[in-house]
Amino acid sequence: QLVLFSGKLNTIAGVVTTFFLLVYATVNLACLALEWASAPNFRPTFRYFTWHTCLLGIAGCCVMMFLISPVSASASLGFLLLLLLALHYLSPSSTWGYISQALIFHQVRKYLLMLDVRKDHVKFWRPQMLLMVQNPRGSTRLIDFVNDLKKSGLYVLGHVELQDLDTLPSDPLQPQQDSWLSLVDKLNVKAFVSLTLAPSVRHGVRQLLFTSGLGGMRPNTLVLGFYDDAAPQDSLARHPAFTSAREEVPLGFPPVRAPTAPKLLSAREYVGIVADALKMLRNVLLARQLESLDKAWELRR
Repeated sequence: QLVLFSGKLNTIAGVVTTFFLLVYATVNLACLALEWASAPNFRPTFRYFTWHTCLLGIAGCCVMMFLISPVSASASLGFLLLLLLALHYLSPSSTWGYISQALIFHQVRKYLLMLDVRKDHVKFWRPQMLLMVQNPRGSTRLIDFVNDLKKSGLYVLGHVELQDLDTLPSDPLQPQQDSWLSLVDKLNVKAFVSLTLAPSVRHGVRQLLFTSGLGGMRPNTLVLGFYDDAAPQDSLARHPAFTSAREEVPLGFPPVRAPTAPKLLSAREYVGIVADALKMLRNVLLARQLESLDKAWELRR
């Protein structure tokens, strides 16, 4: 109703027309994004629809906006940007999905198909790590170290849950997946998470070595903690990511093994895991005393 104070409709006609054209341009942009993402739920009924018609609609609306009134067009675009920023930073999480995820999925799938393992060359070799983690509470510094070591290569955090799916009412790994992904976000490491169920740790590591990765992105290096009698220490709460009062230690991880508690992995099985990895032509890294590494102190030297 505030527009009535302008006195003349011709005064606001240019602004209204510009906003209508901006709406049509935004609709064409949304259709273009859905077309480029190849979203399966986007099925336009217009027979001659292509991404070219979307671009033509966007260009036509933008050109007409500036032909009608350059000032109104500039003001409308500025208002649109402010509105987008406000919605991005102030609005709650949406439940209808994100087009950016669909676009990323489409592009990743396309380029993964182009990645040919038969064209690998030693000149462009890079470490692609599979780090086996029993309990992240005692392995945070090792996780950080391998993240620095991977050098833009693939990084997978693997975990074996010793259970039998036949005796369980549902998959126990589904609730754990969220805890692991939250841990990856908090530690700020560029890693994927791969969890599996197996009757023994050795069988679980075999599964992960066979199935982790996709296409030409598969782990070529297995990283294991050293097998010794040292008692594990809970280093998760002391990690810099959780020293702030605003950050809470993610739930879902059990406490570290007590010094008197039996190990889940025998020495024979540990050696068997190393032998299996070598049979699969994987490199093997055995990490020891990484939890005593003070990365901040080393960087200050």
